[in-house]
Amino acid sequence: MSTSCAEIKSMPGTSLGNGDTAAPCKTNGERGTIPEQRNGIRPGFLNKHSTTLPEDAEPDAEPAEVPPEYVPRFSQATPPSMVTVDFTSITLQWSAVSQTGLSVSPPEGTELPSCSIAYSLQMQQVETRSTATGAELAGMCKSDKWVEVYRGTDLLTQVRNLRPGRRYAFRLVCIPVVPPELTAPASQPTSPPVAFANPATVPGAPQPPRLGGRGRTNLTFRWVEPEDTGGRDVYLYHLQMMAPATQQGFETVYEGEEKRYKAARLVPGNEYRARVKAFNIIGESVWSDEASFTTQATVPERPDPLECTPDGPSDVLVTWGVPADGGAPINTYQLQRSDGDGPDSFEPIYNGTECQYRVSGLRSGVLYRFRVLAENEEGRGAWSNIAAAQTAAVPPDSPSMPTVLGSNRTSVSIKWEAPEADGGSPVSSYQVELRPKSKAGLAGMSDEWLTVYQGEATACTMSCLYAGCVYRVRIRAKNASGWSQYSIPSDVKAAPGVPHAPGAPQSMGQSAVAIELAWEAPQHDGGSDIMSYRLEMSEGASNSGFKTVQTRSATEGCRANVHDLMPGTQYFFQVYAVNNQGASAASGTGSATTRPAPPLAPPPPTPSDITSSSFKLSWACPQARGAPVTEYMVNLHHVPEAVPSTNTLSNGHAHANGNSVLDSLDDTSSTSGSTAQAQDTRQGAEAASVSGRAGLAGGKGSFHGVGQSRLPWRGADPSVNVTGLHPFQEYSCQVQAGNSAGFSDWSSTAFVRTAPAAPSAPTNLQAQGASSSSISLHWEQPEEDNGSPVTGYLLESASTSGRVAPVYQKAYSGKDTRCTVSDLRPGRGYQFRVLAQNAQGQGPWSQPLHASAEADVPGAPSQPVCSKRTSNGVTVKWVAPEVENGSPVISYRLQCHQEGQPFEEVYRGCQLQYRLQGLEAGTSYSLRVQAVNGVGEGCWSEEAGFATTRLPPQPPQGLECTLEADPMERPQLTLTWNPHNHDGVHADVASHEVELLDVTAPSTHAVRVAKHTCSGRMQQHSIPNLLPGTRYQVRLRCVGSQGSGHGDYCDPVIISTPGSREPVSKPASVMSETSSSTLPLALSSNKGRRGSMTGAEADVIPTGNERIRKIKKGGKAGQ
Repeated sequence: MSTSCAEIKSMPGTSLGNGDTAAPCKTNGERGTIPEQRNGIRPGFLNKHSTTLPEDAEPDAEPAEVPPEYVPRFSQATPPSMVTVDFTSITLQWSAVSQTGLSVSPPEGTELPSCSIAYSLQMQQVETRSTATGAELAGMCKSDKWVEVYRGTDLLTQVRNLRPGRRYAFRLVCIPVVPPELTAPASQPTSPPVAFANPATVPGAPQPPRLGGRGRTNLTFRWVEPEDTGGRDVYLYHLQMMAPATQQGFETVYEGEEKRYKAARLVPGNEYRARVKAFNIIGESVWSDEASFTTQATVPERPDPLECTPDGPSDVLVTWGVPADGGAPINTYQLQRSDGDGPDSFEPIYNGTECQYRVSGLRSGVLYRFRVLAENEEGRGAWSNIAAAQTAAVPPDSPSMPTVLGSNRTSVSIKWEAPEADGGSPVSSYQVELRPKSKAGLAGMSDEWLTVYQGEATACTMSCLYAGCVYRVRIRAKNASGWSQYSIPSDVKAAPGVPHAPGAPQSMGQSAVAIELAWEAPQHDGGSDIMSYRLEMSEGASNSGFKTVQTRSATEGCRANVHDLMPGTQYFFQVYAVNNQGASAASGTGSATTRPAPPLAPPPPTPSDITSSSFKLSWACPQARGAPVTEYMVNLHHVPEAVPSTNTLSNGHAHANGNSVLDSLDDTSSTSGSTAQAQDTRQGAEAASVSGRAGLAGGKGSFHGVGQSRLPWRGADPSVNVTGLHPFQEYSCQVQAGNSAGFSDWSSTAFVRTAPAAPSAPTNLQAQGASSSSISLHWEQPEEDNGSPVTGYLLESASTSGRVAPVYQKAYSGKDTRCTVSDLRPGRGYQFRVLAQNAQGQGPWSQPLHASAEADVPGAPSQPVCSKRTSNGVTVKWVAPEVENGSPVISYRLQCHQEGQPFEEVYRGCQLQYRLQGLEAGTSYSLRVQAVNGVGEGCWSEEAGFATTRLPPQPPQGLECTLEADPMERPQLTLTWNPHNHDGVHADVASHEVELLDVTAPSTHAVRVAKHTCSGRMQQHSIPNLLPGTRYQVRLRCVGSQGSGHGDYCDPVIISTPGSREPVSKPASVMSETSSSTLPLALSSNKGRRGSMTGAEADVIPTGNERIRKIKKGGKAGQ
């Protein structure tokens, strides 16, 4: 949203640089008088000249001589420039305008005063989004919209109270203050316009929302755009509302660009507060002030919930909730009652302000309906929901005494008469209760009244009775108000029947073949005496399997003995009671088990899965005879080869040859685990362990006899794996079963032979000789070939050097029991092992043998490396041999030779470096090194060549010094010299060093004031800027190339500069003509800096060791 220039003119408080407010300006090119003097500018300076004639002048008179007009000329006014800017102000500055001359030159010798300049800064707002400048901007500006914002002589001012985000055009009008001797110019110097924009900001707060309309449930709000949009268009508004009664705070109800919103679904007669804020692209404004409006009132809502509570046979308490009043207070409530079903049957019973009412005088047992409404000044509200309540009724009288209609063994049918009075409410049901009177009846139910019927009928049949038992019966009736009193009890009796079932037979004792039983007599004889009992038995639990085993008279009691039974077998029993009505139902089933007997002997075991060290034994489970087999005894016997067995089969199967008599063996042990192991010592008793795949139990086994063992375990799986056996050996096997009653006889014997296997390990592996590259080995045949002849041997070797585990490699394969392992490393330790093999495979490895090859001379060291070469020496280094070949290096031999001459030994020792001295300068040499250990001298290393450096250059010859003095400048010293001829021994000259010493002071020491370096090819050097009246010592030396070092100084030359010695206030420098180095001639302090001497250089220069101590004391020497 833009602001017109007219608004700028009327902008209150627009500040000028001199403290005044802005005033309208004349249009561009207008001329006029300033209404009042401002900043020292006199009024009327624009109208200095007037063409109007005096009133008393005569028209025809000869005009007087008109003096010339001196119109001042001024420099071009430049547009102001911006210094700072913020949201509401801009600081501007401009260049001064000066007077450049006059329109007419005054007569010679005439002096005219010059003009002073005042400045008027004028402003107008332009299109914010425009970027026009120059002529385009000037065309946009309106001539009548310029507003003066500053007038004065300053060149900087701040324009305040601007609106954010606007673009303003400024121009500078220069107002000359013309003295009376000069004529004012026709126009004021004016700069071209220039435009600046201040930054935009968030909008200002909008005005509070206004009410656009209202209803009972809605309010319409309107608002206007903020007066200040912050320089950017407002694109969004947020409207928030709050109902003070709810105390929930403001909630946003509208977000959009419209300036109108209708809030619906409001509560009638409620006060609501609203506020609004605006958004532009910069951000959001603060909330406007709150506005409060109220919706129109309406009739009250229905007073729900309506509740009715009966209170006795004639009263009902009616209550209801307070409804919303619709914005106007509730004046009264109207309550109506109806005892019918029609909508017109309601009649008013209450009008008041209370929210409850007790309705009295009602009839008992009658259903009543109620409704209520609320009323205020707007009218009557809607009726509430209808609520109903029924008054209480009186319980009925007792029914008549029941009479018997008929009976049988288990049921009796009765009837009764309804009560004479129902208590004001129809009888809805009857309840019949039964209680046993006979003792037998108490056996089937407790001695309490039991409800046996409840319903609307006046007759019922009571079932599940005991035959011949007497019961008492009573009845009561029920209506809406409750139960009546019970009727007078009446006795009824069921017809006689068979006895009740006796108790289940129980075992009183048993043996392996007999069981003694007892049972309890029936609780009720069915109304007739019991004559006998019938006992039935079954080996299964099903009823069809029971058979009668005894019939006993009732006079013999309730006991019986059953004989000729099977051991360890479970039997089931039941008993019947018999009277003149027949037999009772079967008693409960009782069970008893005869005591078990030891099992029968198992069949002979069958071998399977035969290997060289194990086989599996399996057998059929024997008859357990009353107790499960929980333990097996296996008798394992190694059959010596001297005893031939005619029953052993080549495929591993065996025949039975009778039972083994081993009854004296200790059977107090068992094994644990799932695999049995046996060990045959061939000299004594054989130990074997066996285990089943089931869970094992037992203790420690005992072995008796040669090659015999037995170990027990408990389990249901008749099989065992026997391991730890010897290959190609024959074993005899027996099995014995046991249960809780004892052990069976031994089974028939089975024989089995294990399969052949790989041979055992060779023995006595020994080393019989060794050299530096081989070891001779010998071993003996395996003790056991395990049923298959040895066909060959495999020998492996591994180096034992290093920290890693040995890695074996094949060294020999053949039939011989001896071999020589070659290609070994001298002095290295090795580990050897050997195995035998036959048709069954490879046997185990022998115990490893440790042996070592003999040591040898060491390897060659590395090629020598030369460093720190000088003209007569060199430092030689080398690396120890990679291999010492079993004997440590004890010394090294270093040899050197010059070309064309033999090698000569120059060093022998244990060090890995040596400083070789006494060589000739600039000469080439060759070096080699050799290692020596306890065995002897090793190979020579590769030769390494080097050359010594040449000697430093000789001192220059014929040093001459020429002093040049100029009265306007300080003296300059020029040095010239001659080089030595090249002789091939001394190095070439790389550069020269010139040293200048101040020896003016009468002392034994001199002060170094300069040191210069120049190219080696130069034979002349100049040192300017010397001090007058000073005595100097000059000397020169050469610096060799290729690191040959510095030569000696030539003889020094003493010179003196003319004039008087000047006092030194600050360091003066001596600059070389051929070098960029500069050194001070004097020092003003002890503080060193780059290019100047430190405290050590300022000291008197000593010689020898004293000079070294001085430099160390003073610090780092200057360059």
